Amino acid sequence: MSSSKQSGLIWPWAIAIGLGIMIVVNAVFAYVAISGADQVVSSYQTEPR
Repeated sequence: MSSSKQSGLIWPWAIAIGLGIMIVVNAVFAYVAISGADQVVSSYQTEPR
């Protein structure tokens, strides 16, 4: 009976830890994408299309 109770407590923590890892990885990807973005040349922004 104790193993059933223990396994009942593990999966919510596993989901919470997995979500936390996913949030951290997404934040790292966003930081890298924003900080490593190339500069846009001024003619791209000012010339008519």
